[in-house]
Amino acid sequence: MIGFQGQMDYLYKVQNTFAHGSGRLDFLQVFGLILLVVVPVVLLTALWHYRHFLWFLLVRFFTRIFLFRRQGVIENYLVSRGVVIEVILLEGGRLGRQLCYSRIESVYGGRMQLEIVKADPTRLDLKGKRVICFVKQFSLSGNKYNSFVTYVRDFERKGTVLKGLYLLTPMRYRFTIRRKYVRKKINRPDVIRVKIWDIAKRQDFKNRRPDISTVRQPSRYEGRPFLTVGNISPGGIRVFVHNPTKTLPAMDINEPLVMRVSIKDPATRQFFFVTLIGTIRSRFKTEKGGIGLGIQFTSQGESLGDGSGRVQWKRAADGVPALEKFLEKFGK
Repeated sequence: MIGFQGQMDYLYKVQNTFAHGSGRLDFLQVFGLILLVVVPVVLLTALWHYRHFLWFLLVRFFTRIFLFRRQGVIENYLVSRGVVIEVILLEGGRLGRQLCYSRIESVYGGRMQLEIVKADPTRLDLKGKRVICFVKQFSLSGNKYNSFVTYVRDFERKGTVLKGLYLLTPMRYRFTIRRKYVRKKINRPDVIRVKIWDIAKRQDFKNRRPDISTVRQPSRYEGRPFLTVGNISPGGIRVFVHNPTKTLPAMDINEPLVMRVSIKDPATRQFFFVTLIGTIRSRFKTEKGGIGLGIQFTSQGESLGDGSGRVQWKRAADGVPALEKFLEKFGK
């Protein structure tokens, strides 16, 4: 009887201990404490990760309120003139890979619908990516413009071929100086030589004669096309096309060309050369019916080294390092 009474007292104490649900209350307290710590940390992490995009949306909201007329005039100009824009990824604040050339079909609802003119193959997920768009320089109301920075809202792709691109309207349009390097005026034909091929010949240009090149004695080329060099930098070159004909490659803005640039070393008298793809950024007329071209180096060719003679093209987003190092020999 005493043993039974002891067991009853023990069970009564156990029941009394948990009678008010103290375990459940402790669990809710711990869960609430976790929420108080985790939720702010996750929120702050998300805000930090998307800080550039959120800042972009905030600034764009105010510029659309106070500068909507100017923005509308610029966008109407780009759409009505069918201006070609070059879309380039921004990676860490620096120019990345080129995505495409396109035209703006329409602007509505805070987004731009682009018509793809020419696109580089890509497998990247472009949604939400930050891009910079370059256009041929134009002036409105006394201000110059040639670029804008925005984000990809959506895109359409079939395989690796980009079929459509939708951008958010930018917070502002601006003028961006693309030139990064000091140009060297090395225009003597015995020091610098340039050969140019049509881009369609990039796979076998080594086995073909150049479509146009510099010559040693220009006076002997009366009436025939040839090149002269104005200046050069690690990022580009200015050339002049004399006596242009219809048989030459297309030389319009944004057209690519295969180039071989050779420069004589002032110390060894040996020629240093680089193989490049250059994209025409500017075009203007010169005296006597010639054409001036400002060309940006966009890719560098490197031999595969397997004896096939084939060339692998690598993007030169920030110029050609080997050329930059070589040009330092010529001083300022």
